[in-house]
Amino acid sequence: MNKIQSNLRRFHNDEAGLEALQVVMILAVAAVALIAVKTQWNNISQWFKSVMGQGTGGDNWKQP
Repeated sequence: MNKIQSNLRRFHNDEAGLEALQVVMILAVAAVALIAVKTQWNNISQWFKSVMGQGTGGDNWKQP
């Protein structure tokens, strides 16, 4: 029983590979954000054009 508890403590306290896991998690979050922007790009673009039109008086703003 002591050996099992000892192994469980060692497993719980082991931090090897934690940095790699953190990098993978950050990349996963970035990928989800990029996918969300890609799928909603038309809506984002239309909203941006609408806001820029309101803020600049409409016809004065030209797209580059």
